[in-house]
Amino acid sequence: MFFKYNIESQIYRETKLYLEIYKYNPGVILPPYIKTFDHLPSGKEYEIIGMSDGKYIAFDRNYKDRKLESFATTLLMWEAVLVVSLMILVYFTIVKYIKKEEYIRQYLEILILTITHKLGNFLSIQRLNIDLIKSKCRLKAVNRLENAYSLMEKDFKFTIKTLKNLGESEKTISTVNLKDMIEDVLHHFIENLKDKKVRLKLKDIYIKADPNDLENILFSVIENTVKFSEEKIYIKMCNDKKNIYIFIKNDVGSVSKGAGVGLQIAEFLLSQYGGEIKTHVGRDFLTVIKLPL
Repeated sequence: MFFKYNIESQIYRETKLYLEIYKYNPGVILPPYIKTFDHLPSGKEYEIIGMSDGKYIAFDRNYKDRKLESFATTLLMWEAVLVVSLMILVYFTIVKYIKKEEYIRQYLEILILTITHKLGNFLSIQRLNIDLIKSKCRLKAVNRLENAYSLMEKDFKFTIKTLKNLGESEKTISTVNLKDMIEDVLHHFIENLKDKKVRLKLKDIYIKADPNDLENILFSVIENTVKFSEEKIYIKMCNDKKNIYIFIKNDVGSVSKGAGVGLQIAEFLLSQYGGEIKTHVGRDFLTVIKLPL
């Protein structure tokens, strides 16, 4: 549009100048797009710009169209070259980036496999040691050691499962009953909950999510609750029109501080669904899980 406006202005100025020159010198050679007529031209091919010595002077409208077409063709060719060049540049940049990401992913997978393999071997050896100790003596300390080992083994398996699921590009979304899932997760800690008072206020609430993600979230939070509670655990569920709330409260027994990796994984998984975890420390330790419906 800018070029069209400028070419029209240029042609208009040139034709006016040639008209003035023609008036004083009728023998001047006019450019091919300016014509003289003895009578008024018919049609819309020519536009009258003036008269001199009884002759009509007009310019060819097609000249402007030809100039525009020539300019547009040249512009299109240059833009095509630039766009193709840019696409090639972007393509090689993306390929290089993807190769780098693939290398890092494979390296991390090997690293995780190495660590999990060593930890798995370590746990197997400890299980054997515990079985040998149990066969010779029946001490309360041995039972506590076995319970701690069982909890560690379950935690290890869930962590491995979580790491595998984190690498999946697509999640398996299905309808999950949160009440059933909480009860299933609590069943993993049945040995550790024998000496504790557990109060549940659950109801059937259904949510669409990846069951593995929800299981890992609940396992990480409930594991901390079981590990650090002394006597009491209270779990309550409720919901409004937009969100589901899971309140998990426990009295504070052991005060040893862990690395917090489990909670970080739970927070990361919750963020994928627009949820969050909040904690409050008072007389008891309260964890609130918020999930959008």
